[in-house]
Amino acid sequence: MYGLIGRQLTHSFSPYVHSLFGNAQYRIIELDDISAFLNHKSFRGINVTIPYKEAVIPFLGAIDPLAERIGSVNTIINENGLLKGYNTDYQGLKLSLEYHKISIENKKVLIVGNGGAAKTVALLARDLHADRVVKACRSVRETNEYPLQDINRFHDFEIIINTTPIGMYPHNSDTPLFSLKPFTHLTCVMDLIYNPLKTKWLLEAESLNIPAYNGLYMLVAQAKGSHDRFFHKETPLSELNKNYNKLRAKMTNLVFVGLPMSGKSLYARRLEPLFRKHYIDTDREIEKNAGISIVDIFRTQGEKAFRKLEFDLIKNVYRSHNQIISTGGGMIMNSELMDLLKQNGLIIYLDKDPAEILKHQIRNRPLMQNADDLYRLAEIRGPLYQKHADITFKLTGDITVHIQEVERKINEYFSHKRTQH
Repeated sequence: MYGLIGRQLTHSFSPYVHSLFGNAQYRIIELDDISAFLNHKSFRGINVTIPYKEAVIPFLGAIDPLAERIGSVNTIINENGLLKGYNTDYQGLKLSLEYHKISIENKKVLIVGNGGAAKTVALLARDLHADRVVKACRSVRETNEYPLQDINRFHDFEIIINTTPIGMYPHNSDTPLFSLKPFTHLTCVMDLIYNPLKTKWLLEAESLNIPAYNGLYMLVAQAKGSHDRFFHKETPLSELNKNYNKLRAKMTNLVFVGLPMSGKSLYARRLEPLFRKHYIDTDREIEKNAGISIVDIFRTQGEKAFRKLEFDLIKNVYRSHNQIISTGGGMIMNSELMDLLKQNGLIIYLDKDPAEILKHQIRNRPLMQNADDLYRLAEIRGPLYQKHADITFKLTGDITVHIQEVERKINEYFSHKRTQH
């Protein structure tokens, strides 16, 4: 048996990741106490996550030198009853830094947290010749650790790496431990969390034009290391990258935004089977939940009531993955709602000229009764669509051609994009 042990694992992508490497036996094992499980030794290989990366060490009969240096174990192999501990997080993080082209050499590195993952980050940063490595945490235990209330001492640091679970699923909306705004020398920030794909902290970084990276590549890279330990092999880097791209594509929601009647629902429905994602039309879901049409919601309850229903719907779906979502045209006006969608979503703007939209009859559009209404919406919302979009498509002609173009651009995004995400 192979698997992952931890306390709360509903957020974990690990079974799917290991299946990509060919291990269909991998499963998650939630434990409140690791003693009986480790003493029974009824496994061939396991991974270890929060909060047990240090707690498992006394149960081991042997420990790899690197894991011993770090003081943290994330992989255990059962060799005929002898439990041997390894750390594949170190190499996983190193490969992630290389993939994203992040250089730590001669940089000041601030690590948030002081658990097992923080130990791995700190050792790697020193091995990569960082100028200075400091941990900011709630409870100081060692040298080079400082309480979070002293964070202002490090506003000149260039790289920040979060190793805490703050903002991790299902607590996506938790407030970050501190704001990035005072850090005026940052070259990048990294959050080892991968679910959601973008924590509130990473979204803040993006809003400040700071390159921001999640822990997804590290997850796949450390899984490769564990998989190779489990099965005594060496998986090529090309397969690691291929599996990473597959995971990103599967876990990312495709979120279509644009003016009313720009084709969001049509494109989402046409692309749903191509990307094998669950289709959601937010307007239709609101009507189904409310039991009346959107026109009647506006007429009897007003726009404010509709916007609340809209927000409540997104709060129920934004944490999920592998969805293709057609949004209402007015969602773009709510920046808080858009930030929720961005946590796991690729925002795709269908930019259709109002003149083209007006070639079709306007029906059942509470805020759009005539051409003047449409042009007014385009003027107000257009800059917001552009601001929030990850990909923009100018729709000018044949839908079949556009569908192929949209599909190609999305695939390119997942296959080749190495910039911040």
